[in-house]
Amino acid sequence: MSSMKGDSPLFRRAKRRLYCPLQLWMWRQWREKCFGGFLRCRRLVQIRRDRSCLSIGAQRSKKNFHRCPSLVQGQSQMKASTLESDLGHTSKTTRFSPASDSPGTVLQTTSTAPESMVEYPFANTSEVILTGLDSHVTKRRNGVCVLAGDQSGRCTSAYQEILDAKISSKNKTPPQIEVGLSELTDHIDEFLGAFFTMYGTFIPLQKSDVLSHLEKMFNADFTDRRNFISEVVRRRISSPALWNPAPSFRVVFKKHTLTLDDLSTLAHQNWLNDQVINMYGELIMEAAQHKVHFLNSFFHRQLMTKGYNGVKRWTKQVDLFSKSLLLVPVHLEVHWCLVTTDVVRKKICLFDSQRNGLHKVAQNILKYLTAEAREKQRASFVNGWTVSLDENVPQQTNENDCGVFVLEYSRCLALAQPLCFSQRNIPKIRKRIYKELCECKLRGEAQQ
Repeated sequence: MSSMKGDSPLFRRAKRRLYCPLQLWMWRQWREKCFGGFLRCRRLVQIRRDRSCLSIGAQRSKKNFHRCPSLVQGQSQMKASTLESDLGHTSKTTRFSPASDSPGTVLQTTSTAPESMVEYPFANTSEVILTGLDSHVTKRRNGVCVLAGDQSGRCTSAYQEILDAKISSKNKTPPQIEVGLSELTDHIDEFLGAFFTMYGTFIPLQKSDVLSHLEKMFNADFTDRRNFISEVVRRRISSPALWNPAPSFRVVFKKHTLTLDDLSTLAHQNWLNDQVINMYGELIMEAAQHKVHFLNSFFHRQLMTKGYNGVKRWTKQVDLFSKSLLLVPVHLEVHWCLVTTDVVRKKICLFDSQRNGLHKVAQNILKYLTAEAREKQRASFVNGWTVSLDENVPQQTNENDCGVFVLEYSRCLALAQPLCFSQRNIPKIRKRIYKELCECKLRGEAQQ
C-alpha cells in the first residue's frame, strides 16, 4: 500500500477494490487447504441433523402434508440445494415426491457422475469422518456415499472389510412377506393336488417338499410355521374320500410299464418287485449315457435254468465288452444282491447287504462272461478275470430293504458316487426312487 502514495484518490480506491477480493480469495484457499475436510464434515453433520428434523416434522404433520405440500417442498428443496453446494455436485436435479410412502424420504435426486464411481454405504456420520472425504465426493444417495476417480482408494483396508461385511449381511437377509393362514392353506392344497396328479399317491411325499415349495413361492422363511403346515398336510392327505388312488394311473418308459401296485412296493418296508428293479435300471443306464449296462432281473434265473444258450440272445444288440461297468441284480427267492463287473480292470465283485458270502453267484457271472467273449470272438476277455466280495458296503438291519440297497448300490456305482448311505436313509431313498420312476429320470440330490 505504500506504493500508492502520490496516486490520485480514485486510483487508490480502484486498487483497493481489486486487492481486497484477491486477499480474501487467498485466505479462503489457505483455509480450504488446512481445514477443508473438517469444515465439510461439520457441515455434513449439520445437514444430516436438519434432514432428520425435517423427517420428524413430516411424520408429525403427515395429515397436513398432503393438504399443504408447498411448505415442505420449499424446505426440502432448500436442504437439497445446501447439500448440493456442500458436496460439490456438478450436474444434479432435485424434485419433490409427495406420493412417497415414507415421510422421511421426500427427495428424489438424479445426478451425472464419471463412470469410475465407487459406492460405499455409511451407517452414520462418524464413518464418513473416518474416511477423510474431500471435494471429490460427488453425491450421497440412500445412505450411500459415492467417490469419484482415484479418491476411492482412501478407505483403509480394515474399514473396507467392515463395509464388505455389512454388504454381505444385507444381501443375506431375505425379504419377509406376511402370509395369512387362509392364503397359506390354499397354496398347500394347490401343491397337494398337483403332487397327487403327478405321483398317483402321497407315498413319496415328505414334509420338506411342502415347506420348500412354500418358501420358494413366497420367498420367505416358514420355519416358525412348520407345525401348522404339517398339521394342514396331515389333515388333507388323511381324507380317503378326497384322495382316492386312481386305478388307471400308469408310468410308461420305453418297454417298461408301472402301475400303482408296482409303485406301492416302495412304501414302508415292502419288498420291491422286478418291474421296479428293471425300470430303475433303465433310468440308471440313461443317466450314465449308456456307458453302464444294467441286465434284467430275470437274467440270472434264466442263466441258472437254461445255461448260456438260454441268455445268448439277450445281448444280441449290445456289446458288453465296450461298456465300462456291468450291473447284474440277482434275486435269490427271498433276497436281492448285486454283481458288478468292471470291464476295464476285469474285476467281478459281489455287493451283498447281508454279507451272506454268495461267491457262487459271482462265479456264475464269470462263466457267462468267458462264454460271451468266445461267442463274440473277444479273446482278450476270455482269461484274466478276478472275483471278490466287497464287504465295506452299507448293510441293512432288517429283512425287507435288500432291493432298495441293490438299487442304491447300482446308482452310486454307475454315477461314480460314494456309498455313503445307511439304513436310516432308506425311507427317504424309497421316496426318492418313487419320484424318479414317475419323472422317468434320476435326480441329482444327495443320498442323505
